[in-house]
Amino acid sequence: MPAPFQPLRADAQFQFVLAPRDPNGNPLPEPGIDRIDRSAWGFDAPPYEQGYIDSIIKPGTDWNPDQYVNIWVLQLGGNVLGYAQYPDNTAGLGGLSPLGGAPATDGVVILYSAFGRVGTLLTNYDQGRTLTHELGHWLGLRHIWGDAVCGDDYCADTPPQDGPNLGCPAFPHLSVNCPNGPSGDMFMNFLDYSPDACMELFSADQKSRMQAVMAASTPRRAVLLTSPALCTGTPVAATASSGPVCAGSSAQLTATGPAGASYDWTGPNGFSSTLQNPVLPAVTAAQAGIYTVHVAVTTGACPTTASTTLVVNPSPPTPLLATSTTAFCPSASASVTLSVTNPLPGGEYSWSVVSGDGLPAGATTPSIGVTPTQSSTYLLTVALPGSGCAASATVSVQVLTPIWSGAAGTGSWFDAANWTGCVPSRSTDALIPAGLSTPYPTISGGTAEVRTLTQQGPLTLTGGELDLYGDYTGTGPLSQTGGTVATRGDGPQSLRSLTYQTLAIGGTGTKTIGAATITQALAMSGALLNTGTAVLTMAPTAILSETDASYVLGQVQTTHVVGTTPDSFGNLGLTLTAAVAPGSTTLRRTTGQPLSVGRGQSISRYYDVAAAVSRGLQGATLTHYYLPHELNNLAESQLVLVKSPDAGSTWSSEGATQRDATARAVSRRYVADLNGRWTLAAGPDASPAATAYAINAFPVPFSADGLSFQVTTPTAGPLAVQLYDVLGRVIYSHDVATVEVGTSIVNLPGSGSLRPGKYILVVRQAGQQVRLNVERE
Repeated sequence: MPAPFQPLRADAQFQFVLAPRDPNGNPLPEPGIDRIDRSAWGFDAPPYEQGYIDSIIKPGTDWNPDQYVNIWVLQLGGNVLGYAQYPDNTAGLGGLSPLGGAPATDGVVILYSAFGRVGTLLTNYDQGRTLTHELGHWLGLRHIWGDAVCGDDYCADTPPQDGPNLGCPAFPHLSVNCPNGPSGDMFMNFLDYSPDACMELFSADQKSRMQAVMAASTPRRAVLLTSPALCTGTPVAATASSGPVCAGSSAQLTATGPAGASYDWTGPNGFSSTLQNPVLPAVTAAQAGIYTVHVAVTTGACPTTASTTLVVNPSPPTPLLATSTTAFCPSASASVTLSVTNPLPGGEYSWSVVSGDGLPAGATTPSIGVTPTQSSTYLLTVALPGSGCAASATVSVQVLTPIWSGAAGTGSWFDAANWTGCVPSRSTDALIPAGLSTPYPTISGGTAEVRTLTQQGPLTLTGGELDLYGDYTGTGPLSQTGGTVATRGDGPQSLRSLTYQTLAIGGTGTKTIGAATITQALAMSGALLNTGTAVLTMAPTAILSETDASYVLGQVQTTHVVGTTPDSFGNLGLTLTAAVAPGSTTLRRTTGQPLSVGRGQSISRYYDVAAAVSRGLQGATLTHYYLPHELNNLAESQLVLVKSPDAGSTWSSEGATQRDATARAVSRRYVADLNGRWTLAAGPDASPAATAYAINAFPVPFSADGLSFQVTTPTAGPLAVQLYDVLGRVIYSHDVATVEVGTSIVNLPGSGSLRPGKYILVVRQAGQQVRLNVERE
């Protein structure tokens, strides 16, 4: 190396690595070498000119130029040692075109006898410098003489020269036309044409130019620094399919690989996917075969491939089903034939019920008989033996919907000629339309069954029973002068807000009703009846019967004209007995809702009483009944009546004269005022209002009816009553077994037989004594 050029010599800092694997990730037997049999590829015999190479050989054999530097080593014609494609001028360097060339032709071409250091090589070109020279072009360097006499190679530290040096001249070698003394030509530069033995440097400016190409993200240059072809090692990958699948169904391919891996699937029928576990919907026989996944990672490991085989078995054709009838009357013990119109030879048949009923056990033939009692859907599955594949289809039969027509003119519910369809049954809905000119239905005996009854026209019930297994809806009038309307269904049912003579609540679950009226009887016989926010009205003659398992939830109301005989208000659970008639009395019962009473709660039942005459009843008795489920965890032995005069804002304990656990009743005698809200609560928690001991007598003067007096006491217990004449003699005595806390009315039996005159009434209780002057007329 001549001394003047030594300071200009630079390490270009490029390192090329022989590719260990091909683009599919397969290891190369000879790293960096892909040997091409030109006969197998159909290429012409050499030598080759640049036009043939660029148009035929390169596009057919190149590897991805974003991952590999393609170097074609072959026999060139025209005494050419090699050539290279310049880079795109992304770096904006002088002497380069904006586009260096197409990706398919990118790379270097070298004469086989000027490549490497072994084998059959040309004299002077046996050290591999031809490739060094061409890679300089590939990285953006121009010939050192600028391809012209004293031309410009756009590197300031390379001296101009007349042209290429084809030999190895002695230093200094001065150009004739270019003043480049005293050092002369840089004939040892890799971008001259000197023999290999003379070439030994890139200049610093040439290095900068090549590095600028890489720094500018030049296509097919900078990206090579992170090429996956530089990988080492192989990730572990595996594949699987979802096993043999049936044509028409979906199949899933699954791949496993290291974290962060990418997947590239290929397969039959042009299949490709970049999902790790792709799904093939509705596969066909054409999609059977081998599926290969290419697994790559960004951790430096080489990509790898794995394969799996998808087996697609044929599916039987979808069965075509037929029925002997599509609609039937369940009350007629319907028998329907189901059959396959395209039977599969050798097929295996299996019938099942999707909804409904009527399928016989072990139905495994192409044709079967069913006996449904409701609208039903059946599923047939036909399997192809040995393939694991099956096809299925459904067929349905419908219950004819009964619609009243009255066409028979008889008005009989049970006459099929009066219905379009069938006579209703417990498994069919029915419609009674409005606006007919024919007679509307009448039930005078027997049991009429229906699921949901939509009644828009009139319905008359004079006897028998109308059993509802579903809801009762519509706006048509119901005329019930006899018979029973009954719920019989399992689960919820809703009833119309009508006037019923007799209503029976059977079945199970909770039934609902609005603001209806019962004129004769409400019989609870299995289910619950919930009135919601509405009030169910019982006529004065109506009777309610209920049990602890079947009762009315919500509000029930009745109004009776109460006399002097006990009145149970149609068995609503409150009995009133009074010596003086209270007259018109409205009783509203609310159940299912305990009340806050003092420091505790009441049972889940209370009554609102509104009597025309609520006071001066000469000791009325109220008996409050309850059902066990209403106790709300209260002890029966502690129950007392409590009363609120203001709809529950304040309460006073009225005590208990008698408790009857067998009858589930608590009684209170000597009630001073009927009107208000009444319920039962535990004695210690009832928090009675503070009371003062007081006594009044009425009438004053008393008559032959005898003497009654009102007493208010803070403690329960017996009373001792005596009447004295004006001389202080005891002429009448009566002991009252007990009075309750609060205000009570006490009658003095036999006091009406006393002679006319003035008397002194003395009442004693627990050490307290009250005196009152009274007069007998």
